[in-house]
Amino acid sequence: MRRGCLYFFTARKIILTIIILLICNNTSALAKQRITIMLIPMQSPSTMYKNFLPLKRYLEDTLNVTIVIKVARKTSDIIQHLKKGEADIAYLCPTLYCVAYKQMPIVPLVKLRVNGRSEYRSVLLVRNDSPIKKTADLFDRTFVYGRYYCPGSGLLPKIMLQRVDISDNDFLDVVKLGSDESAIIAVMARMFDATGVPEMAAKSYLDKGLRVLSYSYSIPQYLFVARASLGKDFIQRLKTTMLSINTLTNRKEILGSIEAGADGFAKAEDSDYDIVRVLMKNVLKENYIVPPKQKRIKFVVEPVSFEPDVFKQLNPLMTYLSRMTGISFQLVIPGNIETFIQILKTGKGDFFLQSYHLYSEFARAANVKEIASLSAVDHPEDMGIIITHSEGNIRTLQGLSNKKIGIISLHSDGSYLAQRELLKEKGIPLNPKQFVKLKTYEDIIMQVYRGSIDAGFVNYSSLRSMQQDIDMSRIVILAKTPPLPDRIIAARKDMDTRSVNKVAEFLVQFSHGQNSEEPGNFKIKALKNRKTGENFQ
Repeated sequence: MRRGCLYFFTARKIILTIIILLICNNTSALAKQRITIMLIPMQSPSTMYKNFLPLKRYLEDTLNVTIVIKVARKTSDIIQHLKKGEADIAYLCPTLYCVAYKQMPIVPLVKLRVNGRSEYRSVLLVRNDSPIKKTADLFDRTFVYGRYYCPGSGLLPKIMLQRVDISDNDFLDVVKLGSDESAIIAVMARMFDATGVPEMAAKSYLDKGLRVLSYSYSIPQYLFVARASLGKDFIQRLKTTMLSINTLTNRKEILGSIEAGADGFAKAEDSDYDIVRVLMKNVLKENYIVPPKQKRIKFVVEPVSFEPDVFKQLNPLMTYLSRMTGISFQLVIPGNIETFIQILKTGKGDFFLQSYHLYSEFARAANVKEIASLSAVDHPEDMGIIITHSEGNIRTLQGLSNKKIGIISLHSDGSYLAQRELLKEKGIPLNPKQFVKLKTYEDIIMQVYRGSIDAGFVNYSSLRSMQQDIDMSRIVILAKTPPLPDRIIAARKDMDTRSVNKVAEFLVQFSHGQNSEEPGNFKIKALKNRKTGENFQ
């Protein structure tokens, strides 16, 4: 009898366990059908819900899931919701994406396409009758920010100002209103001199008394991301479904309420947002670059210009090389020339771009070899120049004696060596104590522009690149050096020769525009034997 009871209770226990497991599994299956999309709070929750409702319905019908839309109370809350699993998908601005990607495993899905473009830029606005003609003229003026914590109204305007060495401390008054429209109206009402907003937000006001002072870099649009824990299969289904909207005749009805002009989605890759990380690094002084899981080839560049400018110029080349070789190329821009030299000497890079004189000085010790040369297209015969302020007291080269002169480094071709040789030929001595070391050509130009230093050694291309931002009549070119040699692209000698030669071929093809959708404003040439003039094989 006892044995029979024991069997009965054991069997019942097993059956109950099976039932519980079935219920749990069924609950889990049902849970997977419920997806939460978290939105950044750009408008009231009711308005946000209404704007994203057509997309919600399309995804529900196509994926056969239930979607819940939630609007975060604060933008920063979204990351915590994703971490806790309270949000499966999120709609993020570019800067918040970079912060979130560094803190947790998320996968970029798609980025918004507006009027056929998946990138956007910002503008600095002033009144039509304003005496402000150049970006640099905003120094000692008043400025109003709109949606400051959105990149189009905070990060991008700050970068435009930073390029001409203006920070918030340089304004007579600066406020943050939280609304782009309010900021624009405040400028129109003469309460402030200028503002910075996304180009789309400014368009309808350009015929109402405002004009564009300057344009920013373009950055990728807002994007949707998913928690990596949703699984590769579901994430791929989600991407495919969202991109399929592009083929629909009613796509604007589905997406148009998200943002004016929204007409589709574009594929989103994490590398698309590297430009945002560079801008954040320069403005916020924080590094949001996540170490890659896969091996990356480091392409190290001598730092002589404003880092975002260098990135925008050369990153298309990195994308191209990655596509052609199947190996990820990473652009590395050190903080100064001395750090570049250290990387060169220690072999912590793979390819290097530097001036000819810097290469000649350190190539042997660094164990690298040249494989190609690079020159500017817009001004192929670039040269070093010596500049001073038009209202200063320096009128001749002899007047440089004992004056404060801005340079980048004693190793810099266009910001010391070429000018030193020119002055040496003319018998004009230089005292090392009169040099002021600055970070970039742009820094030197702005210090001369504001009269903080007496003169500067820069290259001609850098001055020309500033003509939209400064009043060029305030800068005097005292002298020009002979044309600077092309910059040298070198590779570590211990790298596989065949691979290096292949990269050299791809470099030259890029300069010819082959297989490249976005060539830079430079030309890469096959290396010539300096004795015979023939191409190296």
